[in-house]
Parts: sequence; C-alpha cells; structure tokens
Amino acid sequence: MKRILVAVDFSDATPGVIDIARQLARALDAEIHLVHVRELTATIAPGALGYGLAGMPELAPVSGVPVVGFDSMPQTIPEGESQKSQLAQWEKEIAQAGLKVTLHQPTGAVAEEILNQADAINADLLVMGTHGHGAMYHLLVGSATEGVLKHAIRPVLLVPSPKS
Repeated sequence: MKRILVAVDFSDATPGVIDIARQLARALDAEIHLVHVRELTATIAPGALGYGLAGMPELAPVSGVPVVGFDSMPQTIPEGESQKSQLAQWEKEIAQAGLKVTLHQPTGAVAEEILNQADAINADLLVMGTHGHGAMYHLLVGSATEGVLKHAIRPVLLVPSPKS
C-alpha cells in the first residue's frame, strides 16, 4: 500500500480520518493524498422552487414543481477562508510528521470526484468519515460516503465521527 486517499469534508469526523490515515501512512510508508471536493450547486432564483427545495434541485423532478428557475451554469459552493487555512494546516502537519502529502481540490459531484481522484492517483486505500445520519437523511439528501461505497473498486476504510 503506497497511496492513501483521504476525503476531507470539514465534518466532526475529519480530524479522526486524518489521524487514522497518518498512522496508516507512517506504518506502511505510504503517501497521503488529501482530497477536498469543491461541490457544484445549481443556482436558482430565490423562491423559484418554493420552501424546502432550495439547495436540493435533485428533488424538484419528484416534487412536481417545475424546474424553470435553474441557470444553465452551475456554481461552486463558496469555500471560506477558515476552510482554506484548515486544509493548509492539515497538509503542513502531515508533512511535518515526515510523510509525503499532496492536496487535491477537484470541483464536481463529491462521490464522483473522490472516485476520479482515486483512479488518477491509483490509490490503494480510500479513508473517509461516516456521520451516522439516519435512513430519512439518506433518502432525502444522499451521502457521498454511500456513493463512494457503491461504486468503489478499491478498499474503503470508514472512520466514524465522534459521539457528541
């Protein structure tokens, strides 16, 4: 095992995910590839889809609400300065531990881009967090982790988020 892809989403699980990946990389003399996907969102006119659908355009076809408010050009969800500095901090900490680290920031659908990056770097292992959301959340919103698990051809290590 020489290349470990670590999916970063800034959730409560992320520090544990990075810590586990760092331990594995040290033990296996592997390099770490941090992947943070800059997610695309369809832009809609305020109120075009009504309450409850804004931000979830994938629900519009099943809701019966016409999808006329979409712009033709999807936009990336803005990334805050704190997220940029946190990514740089994690990258620096891993490098200071004597491990080779590379940061990737593709743009697109999260699960798809994680899998694309895994293919691009020929990852031996994917390490991701799991948030423990219930079945209703997954039905309505879906899960990047679930999408990766369904389509991955590489081993995936799931790290649970800490109990709150």
